[in-house]
Amino acid sequence: MTSETYNLWSLVVYIASAVIALSMLCIALFQLRKLNSQVVEAVKSNKINELATFLEIENQISNSRRELAIAGVRVKSAESGTDEFDSASLYLNECLENYLNSIDRLCYCIIKEYFNNDEMKIEYRHIINDAVYWKKSHNKRETESKFRGKVKV
Repeated sequence: MTSETYNLWSLVVYIASAVIALSMLCIALFQLRKLNSQVVEAVKSNKINELATFLEIENQISNSRRELAIAGVRVKSAESGTDEFDSASLYLNECLENYLNSIDRLCYCIIKEYFNNDEMKIEYRHIINDAVYWKKSHNKRETESKFRGKVKV
């Protein structure tokens, strides 16, 4: 084999290698674009899921607050010392506990940064502060041990 033939075949092999390398590069770029679009979709889905979770917690707080208001009306309308008053008082305490637990779950999500921490703190600061101050004024020890999330936020 002459050196010219050898050089020609080497050139053919190099060109084939370059074509294969370019085609692999195109495939890799195509795959990266697909991956990028999938990541963008995943981020959008995550935001939607975050919003759905937040709305569910907000709904729980709203329902707990509504039940608490109904229980308060039942206690107020019942006569003190009767069985109806005792039953209404127990229901009021249960509703209050549910309300405080739902706020504590919101605080946990804020602390663990499941939601935009600053935005949630600003939006729910007054509700959280009212719950913490009310609970502290009624039973300080329980607030410090049972609802630590609200105090941290």
